[in-house]
Amino acid sequence: MSVNRRDRRKNKNRKRAKSKKNTISKKDKIYGILALVILFFAAVFAAILVAFMA
Repeated sequence: MSVNRRDRRKNKNRKRAKSKKNTISKKDKIYGILALVILFFAAVFAAILVAFMA
């Protein structure tokens, strides 16, 4: 197989792998980040409450 044909086949396979569409929208990403931040602050608040109650 010639080098040129081999390179074309490699490029064809790479294009197929990259064609997967990203299904996570920006809105979903923002909601996810906000949820993680809220969980983090809730955990910090709970740790502070436990420290002062003991």
